[in-house]
Amino acid sequence: MRKVAIPVLSAVVLLSLGGCAEMGSWFGGDSSQQANRPISEQSLQTASRLEPRAMIGKNVVAYDGQKVGTVDDVIMNRNNRPSQLVVSSGGVMGIGARNVALDMNNVRYSPQQDAIVATQLTKEQFANLPEFQYGGNMISLNKQKTGY
Repeated sequence: MRKVAIPVLSAVVLLSLGGCAEMGSWFGGDSSQQANRPISEQSLQTASRLEPRAMIGKNVVAYDGQKVGTVDDVIMNRNNRPSQLVVSSGGVMGIGARNVALDMNNVRYSPQQDAIVATQLTKEQFANLPEFQYGGNMISLNKQKTGY
């Protein structure tokens, strides 16, 4: 009985430590606190320096550092330059997610996080953006809709 009880008890203790809120600080900092810190403007680069296809799949974070979604598509203008990012937000494994659009003038790239930063929005403001709808005149990298 003791041979079974000790390993089982050890496993329970280790699993309970994994859920402990203090565990992050034991190993070099609480990641949830770090995620809520504002991102330094000095560390950001213009997002238009990235290749448009390279933006697809990148995480998008609000300026307060909280993840708000993932780039699902890039909408191009008539000059074949990125004009909007379509960001998929919420949902689980794509189910229940909604798309919102961010203007390229309001986003930057964070090389440290390898993420797109919505410089004008908090997570709450992002959640209140209207849902994006594709129109017939859009050039979409991911959906291959054209019309210009």
